[in-house]
Amino acid sequence: MEHLGTDGNDLWTVETAVIENPTIWRAYFTSSTPTHLITALTRSLADQTPVARDPNRIPGFARDRMSVRTRRLPAADVASALERRVSTLAARHTAPPAAAPAPNVPPPRRTR
Repeated sequence: MEHLGTDGNDLWTVETAVIENPTIWRAYFTSSTPTHLITALTRSLADQTPVARDPNRIPGFARDRMSVRTRRLPAADVASALERRVSTLAARHTAPPAAAPAPNVPPPRRTR
């Protein structure tokens, strides 16, 4: 994490990289960035809870410096987790109110 800028013109850079390798990701915050977003990022970076990731989607240079563990789960556990996830997502997206039906207006007549 690095702080650049002057009074009233703050710029914070948060970056993850592996020594002698390219940046994995980078985030920028300015003085106009909502504080709840900065708080969420810093809390997630400090959280030591393991994060589930697909090992095939992790860059090789990062994979070499982390522990990766896979395990088999019963199909019933996966199915119930999927059902919970779908229910949670469905609850977040309520259907918009139905639009009123369009009035039945005859098409305009052609005039000369």
